Amino acid sequence: MAKLFIIESDSGEKIPFLRGVLVESLVRAGLSFQDAYLVAQSVRGKLDSNAEITTDTLKERVSTEVWERFGASLAKSYDLGSSRERQIIVQTPNDDVPFSAGILSRSLQACAINRAEALETAKQVHESLQKGETTFINHVDLRKIVYQHLKEHCSQPAADRFLSWRRFKESGLPLIVMVGGITGTGKSTLTTELAYQLNIIRNQSTDMMREIVRCYLPAAEIPTLSYSSFEAWKGLTQEGQAAQECSDEEVVRGFLSQCNIIKQGLEATIHRAVKENHDLIIDGVHVLASKLELDISRDQAIVIPLMLAVPHKKTLRKRLKHREREQPERASSRYLKQLDRIWVLQSYLVAEAEQHRIPLIVNGEIEEALNEILMHISNIISQHFPAHIQI
Repeated sequence: MAKLFIIESDSGEKIPFLRGVLVESLVRAGLSFQDAYLVAQSVRGKLDSNAEITTDTLKERVSTEVWERFGASLAKSYDLGSSRERQIIVQTPNDDVPFSAGILSRSLQACAINRAEALETAKQVHESLQKGETTFINHVDLRKIVYQHLKEHCSQPAADRFLSWRRFKESGLPLIVMVGGITGTGKSTLTTELAYQLNIIRNQSTDMMREIVRCYLPAAEIPTLSYSSFEAWKGLTQEGQAAQECSDEEVVRGFLSQCNIIKQGLEATIHRAVKENHDLIIDGVHVLASKLELDISRDQAIVIPLMLAVPHKKTLRKRLKHREREQPERASSRYLKQLDRIWVLQSYLVAEAEQHRIPLIVNGEIEEALNEILMHISNIISQHFPAHIQI
């Protein structure tokens, strides 16, 4: 799709079209987020052949689209709102970008500020900017405004976490988050939400690493990798493949054999992200930070290991049954039959996490677990980049 630029009707200033900014205006006019997104997407599609458009023409197109879809009342609400607003441009060292309350709200939530407070703060900052006389604002001045709103209407710790995050972002250091845990702890769901909140686009699963290794090495060389983590003991010896029972120690030993095989690829993935300054989230049962060599990235990145756990065995059983209904192709009934061995692995992983002081996140409710993780990450960021601002 061609790049679309908007020309301010009054000043002639040229700025890029951002769908998210238009969505925000439509939401403020009374549309739901989903309806606002559909309108913005439709308007953008119809303007695909245009390289430039004035703000007045764009507003007319949007108003018409809203009127056709939702009637005159919402169209009028949009007209009144858009006529009062100016596009505020944030000047950064690298580029000039339109201010977005939605982007600000998400960045505040990454600082472990709850959603309601983040939305309210973003709204207040937006209104404050609209009341000003200038169309441009330096990113440092914007930071001070956000800081003051958080300090006055949220809390001092929240304001300090925001400043620490800004300092971290300016440092250029990558953020590497490592999330371990047995099957059924909700790693994939949680890391997907975490990636969105932190705006991290690179996510690597150790399950994928295991499949890649299996494609390139014969099974005879890596016998334990032919099995799931809780069945890896079957590959420890040829006789073990035919066995039906094993001790808890053998379950753990088979799992650790898999970890040793995947370890090199896992370390290489982390080191590559550090070298290229890319944020990264890694998840999987084989994410065992206590067994990895991470010294090379100690001063070149913020590396945060975490371990997920399920609070009760009955909770794990319930989740595995749910997976069987939702994802029958994953043959979850096999997991249910191996529930005791999966639980043995969790006991081992929890003990490892406690011994090496790796934060243990009990994932009972995903929203609570996500908030706990964001708070932990923010605390680590604050330790490395203490809040500091010239007011």
